[in-house]
Amino acid sequence: MDIKIIGRRLSGYLRRSQECQPKGAPEEEGPPVHSGDAIVLDEGARFEVAGPAVGLARWMPIQHCSEQRHSIILRAGDELTFSDELSVGKDFSLYIRYAAGLPEISADGLVCEIIVGMRGHEYETILALPVSGGKQDGEWRVAQLDLGWLAGSSISVGMRCMPGPQNDPSADWLAVSEFCIARKNKLALTQARSFAEIRIKNEIEHFSNVYKHEMYTNVQGRLAENVKAGGSEIARTVRRVTWRDRPEAVDTPQLELLADIAPVQDESPYDYASRLLGRQIAQRPPNFAARLKSRTANGPVRVLSLCSGAARIEAGFAAQVGDLAEWTLLDINSDLLRMAAQQFPRSVKVDLIEANVNELSNFGEKWDIILCVSALHHIVELERLFGFCHASLSEGGEFWSIGENIGRNGNRLWPDAMDAANTFFSQLPERLRLNRHTGTVDHTIPDKDYSAGCFEGIRSEDIESTLDTWFQQDHIYRLNCFLWRIINLAYSDNYALKNPEDRMWIHKAVQAECTCFRNGGRGTELHGVYRPRMI
Repeated sequence: MDIKIIGRRLSGYLRRSQECQPKGAPEEEGPPVHSGDAIVLDEGARFEVAGPAVGLARWMPIQHCSEQRHSIILRAGDELTFSDELSVGKDFSLYIRYAAGLPEISADGLVCEIIVGMRGHEYETILALPVSGGKQDGEWRVAQLDLGWLAGSSISVGMRCMPGPQNDPSADWLAVSEFCIARKNKLALTQARSFAEIRIKNEIEHFSNVYKHEMYTNVQGRLAENVKAGGSEIARTVRRVTWRDRPEAVDTPQLELLADIAPVQDESPYDYASRLLGRQIAQRPPNFAARLKSRTANGPVRVLSLCSGAARIEAGFAAQVGDLAEWTLLDINSDLLRMAAQQFPRSVKVDLIEANVNELSNFGEKWDIILCVSALHHIVELERLFGFCHASLSEGGEFWSIGENIGRNGNRLWPDAMDAANTFFSQLPERLRLNRHTGTVDHTIPDKDYSAGCFEGIRSEDIESTLDTWFQQDHIYRLNCFLWRIINLAYSDNYALKNPEDRMWIHKAVQAECTCFRNGGRGTELHGVYRPRMI
């Protein structure tokens, strides 16, 4: 399969605009069903067909294929273009499922071409997908193409059916059952939403027949007879309710409730925003300090902190729990270890280990709790580290992940979260968009891959799956799709919590974050308690 831009356009064919719709599709004028952030081929799609067989392009099931999928048929020389333009983002991908539309086509086969046009420019072929000639094997072909190289462009999209290398168009019918362009993480959802009317119809017919089988009717019949035996039959009507014409409700927190929560002494803008966010999430995070204190009821508890750094969180736990928690702080930076030790009460036992966590192997010591505070996303050898943790926990021991970044590699936001974040960010006054690292006012949140020059977010996307190999979840809490990028070190100093206007903007940021999260956004902050699996 060759992926190439060849810069040519079909000519010599009469281009006649029409909107192809399957039988029974709504005819009223209005906006297309799919527009804006995705393009999908289904019964609601708006498109035009041009070519020698214009008017013959139609939907039909492909009988000779193993899966008789509902498909659009194009003949050699036909060109289909979608009516809607699409603004492409960095993480957009194209997916197509196609096959020959007849059991046998010309000996030289056919070619399915994917075409793209920029505004004011002719269509160009970006992907050529050949279908071998002769008798067909009945299998569908699938192709996927990363469109990141078109990021920032507004494009029109389509496809062509072309004859094979010998230019023999006889019996060259192309069947396309799926065509979708969307963000990679939304591709499966967009495909699942396609052909809704057809799927609903088939679903109803299928289960209407299934529950007439004797496997079910025998039981259903006995139940019905029992009802009849108790008296006369009850006549019940079926009531139909539809929400098609109702506006979609958006569940968002109320600003006035947030406004009732005042900052506490010495609280940073980021900590204030995080506290507000936590109040809006129904689920509660693990109470690590209380959990640690309860374990000390049976005697001393040994705790190992990996990549402890200055150990601010750990020292806070020690102040609450007392002397029965014995601490081992492990970090590659000896200066930070010495700084950390100064924060623990003199009566608390603290052991300092300088080591590289990427190289750890079991050295015979056991701990009751091994924890890591927001550092796993800096680690390359996750498998080795979790293997060490698994082997180094005492019986009944636990692994704690506190405030971990489990988002996108390189500490980047997921595309849908980036869109939501920038929508809010653009509303902020310039003084709150001043980037303290660069000294310039940002118009959008920088989309930089921080792992390019260091280990920041080097394997964030692998943390949870690797953890789940070695450990089972006990208490998991996720939140924060993008709030941490709105009020991070680059921007937090712009906010003065004594200023009511600044607090109002933080409240709005939390509201936007909650809306994103409740609409399916992925939380990138993990707090979790894990127990070792039996391996």
